[in-house]
Amino acid sequence: MPDRLPSLIVLVGFWIPPALAGWVAARSLRRRTRTTRPKVAFGVLAAFVLAYTIAWFLFNLYAIPPYIPGATMDPRVVPPGGAWWLALITGALVLPGSVLACILAFRARERIDGKSHWDWRRFLQEQR
Repeated sequence: MPDRLPSLIVLVGFWIPPALAGWVAARSLRRRTRTTRPKVAFGVLAAFVLAYTIAWFLFNLYAIPPYIPGATMDPRVVPPGGAWWLALITGALVLPGSVLACILAFRARERIDGKSHWDWRRFLQEQR
């Protein structure tokens, strides 16, 4: 178990880094002047969440233990069934969970700081 503890922490705590990124982004937008565009901040957050999800997948792909059914004894070779299920979990749970954690942390930080310096409704109408 001690050799799998880092993998277990990453597996369960996948939402923590995106939540911290959303928290920091909201705080940095609050400190900046109106010249900071929310589109840029959201683009950076989206790129971060996507890159983090890919990194999460690759980290866990190479952390799959070789003793699951159908695996070889070589720890560098991942069984196809394990890789497929990990990809499914990444797409169905980790990516949406990371996006949700980022958004919720962003909104929570805005509520703590007070009213946002830009209007959400106007921003969403401009996107249409």
